[in-house]
Amino acid sequence: MYGSKEQRVTLDSQVLTTALLDEIAGRLLALEAHNKEISPEGIVEPLPILNVTTTPVVVQPPQEGKHWFSLSVVNDGPQPCWIVVNTGKSSTRPYQIQLDEVYEVTFIKPLIYDMRLYTDAGIASVRIKGAR
Repeated sequence: MYGSKEQRVTLDSQVLTTALLDEIAGRLLALEAHNKEISPEGIVEPLPILNVTTTPVVVQPPQEGKHWFSLSVVNDGPQPCWIVVNTGKSSTRPYQIQLDEVYEVTFIKPLIYDMRLYTDAGIASVRIKGAR
């Protein structure tokens, strides 16, 4: 230590307390924003009855940028219908909804972006409800 002198710095405790409280407030605001994103709004969105045919149809939540937490699809027939939830993410293996069957999917976050429906032959009349 070639002739250097030890420097002592003192900080006011009020300055440190203010800085700490500001950091805590910022983290609480970020946590609150995250919780709003993953909390359901409590809105159930029934869609009009859909007649599904052999031509695949993609159904999305009606409000742009809002995704569903859960989904309920009832097949009123007369034909079975195939469904793929989240067409961009799901496997290519669809699920077959039989006549009078209720198909339900629920997530803890709003992760349902869309669904694709189609039949092998004929028409299937389906009722869809999404919750956000």
